[in-house]
Amino acid sequence: MKRKIKILYASAEIAPYANVGGLGEVARSFPKALLETGEFEVVRVMPLYKNIKCKLQYVTDFSVPMEKGFETCVVKQDMDQTDIPTYFIGNDRYYCRENIYAYEDDGFRFFFFCQAVLQLLSTISFHPDIVHTNDWHTGVLPLLLKKDYPQIKSVYTIHNISYHGFIPASYLTEYLSEDEKVKLGYPHWLNFMKAGILYADLVTTVSPGYAGEILQEEYGHGMSGLLEERKASFVGILNGMDMKHYSPVDDSLMEYPYDVNHLEGKKKNRTLLRNRYGLPDKDIPLLAMITRLDYTKGIDLLLKAISYSKLSTYQLIILGSGHPYYHGMLSSVSKTYGGNIVVDFHYSEALAKQIYAAADIYLMPSLFEPCGLGQMYAMRYGAVPLVNPVGGLKDTVITDKQDKGLATGFYMEQWSGEALAKEMEKVITAYHSKEWNKYIENGMKMDFSWRCSVSEYETCYKKLLGLS
Repeated sequence: MKRKIKILYASAEIAPYANVGGLGEVARSFPKALLETGEFEVVRVMPLYKNIKCKLQYVTDFSVPMEKGFETCVVKQDMDQTDIPTYFIGNDRYYCRENIYAYEDDGFRFFFFCQAVLQLLSTISFHPDIVHTNDWHTGVLPLLLKKDYPQIKSVYTIHNISYHGFIPASYLTEYLSEDEKVKLGYPHWLNFMKAGILYADLVTTVSPGYAGEILQEEYGHGMSGLLEERKASFVGILNGMDMKHYSPVDDSLMEYPYDVNHLEGKKKNRTLLRNRYGLPDKDIPLLAMITRLDYTKGIDLLLKAISYSKLSTYQLIILGSGHPYYHGMLSSVSKTYGGNIVVDFHYSEALAKQIYAAADIYLMPSLFEPCGLGQMYAMRYGAVPLVNPVGGLKDTVITDKQDKGLATGFYMEQWSGEALAKEMEKVITAYHSKEWNKYIENGMKMDFSWRCSVSEYETCYKKLLGLS
């Protein structure tokens, strides 16, 4: 019998245990898709955050070197997760906190995670062929593997190149030569993102579009030169989604299930959501935006677009949380235009799915979007995306200028409030046209499963191991 390739998948987030954004969703669905091919054995590992709720069982504990001392790591495992074993790296000092990120010592917290994963390799029976690491939180791990376990290959996936992570050089003195220190940022603190790019055997990112963008200096956040050096071992592979977990016809969270041939349920879900938020049930489109409230997500553009647009022609629901400034601004807008605009700062996956199922138009005016999952979920539930064509958005949304027969959405012409308002007006006009259902049907028929992406990763993995 052919031996399966063993993958250890390390991530700061894995849904549903911890899920701040797209990283957590990918860490839930991608390992599962690998497993379903029958070609892989997969084990996942993540930090044991305070609010994780599952049936945990003690596995082992050990000391983790941290500069001149040691910290204790307690490893636990989810006993209810039988298909993909999931290990949790525990340390109360670093992870017994209310939030996952945004602490001054995040660099130390995730350096500990990387060191603990390295120690874990010698204490469990699973011996990986490849360790697949994700984003800056795990960027030091390929470096550590190269020094201590050179026989294990490493893959480093960049989900968002704008976040880096740092650690004092003294924490890596025993591993690095003076030249290596300088390359990683010395005499300043050493850069996790640089470490991942320089030391991984393969560097990937989450869409072909984003791969091209971050090779350019203006989008690379200081990493474009290093990526150019690694160009022969750098590839953009589009993220997929779990088509079963996000399914309007099989979703238990849907009051009225529907599919591409029976859209009556979508209209009923829209009425239901409008009633929930006190919006009149009119024959005007319901626009939606589910997002982190952050400048890069285009919130300022949306606020301008609202002021330029004809509010009587649409309704808008915004779900998300983030910067307090935007909480205040959006609360004010909602109070002023309560008959047409609703803002909900209390995110839940169930509510997000209900909004996708009710929405006619989905807004993603992002400044950049490495891959984006929201536009995929929106199309899956029959909401037509209006996006800024960057990164994965331009890889997944088709306009009528590209292919009229296969069009699934609309592009902004530039990143501005005026351009967003103009395109909103165009989409709202299209909503009342005979062609509208074609956009819905084309989007719902798109295959955003992991099938193609996993096939690309399988090729990459086998090439790393000399099996192709």
